Amino acid sequence: MANTTTKRKSSKRISKRQQRQAERAKTARMNQIRIGGIILLAAVIIGGLIFWRNASVAPVDNITEIMPANIDGPADAPVKIVEFGDLGCPACRAWHNAGIKAQLKEKYGDQISFTFRHFPVITPLSPKAAEAAQCAAEQGAFWAYHDYIYENVPANALTVPELKSYAGVLGLDQAQFDACLDSGKYREYVARDRQAAFDAGARGTPSFFINGKAVYYPGFEELSGIIDQELGN
Repeated sequence: MANTTTKRKSSKRISKRQQRQAERAKTARMNQIRIGGIILLAAVIIGGLIFWRNASVAPVDNITEIMPANIDGPADAPVKIVEFGDLGCPACRAWHNAGIKAQLKEKYGDQISFTFRHFPVITPLSPKAAEAAQCAAEQGAFWAYHDYIYENVPANALTVPELKSYAGVLGLDQAQFDACLDSGKYREYVARDRQAAFDAGARGTPSFFINGKAVYYPGFEELSGIIDQELGN
């Protein structure tokens, strides 16, 4: 009887020991799973950051880099006015339609030049609209396309079919324009302009730089005063 009792106690001790060992093994497996999950999560986060960095950083030129089709006035004018604008931006539209640029051209003539660079940050449709303007530039119609959008197009009417229709209104080669826009060939060009705006310290749209000096939301009198200073008047 005593032997039977002893065997039962011994069996219970073995059973408890095995149970503890099983629990420790289970805990170890859970820890491994947690560590593995943490490592995997870290890898995903790091990979995502690397992808985001590579995706959002493009080669950047300074604000004096220009595309001839986007210049209104002599490229060697003593006063160079660069606008970083957005074709979907109400403030840019208002500035354009106020006629300030036309007044300055009338006053200063070939002493000034205007360059438009893309800063498409206002609407989700803005980047494609910027690409469309560059497709128009291929046919010598950048400013015609730019002016048509600001003067005739309802706010945010910048879907791809609409952008293509404006090229038709302006009499551009429709097949060439459509192929250009569909190809995305100016996506990197527009991204570079946007990054240049950020790097230059542009605070919003429109942002202006006169001979490299930042001027924000300027009116005719303010711009005229700065131009006079640059010309030594």
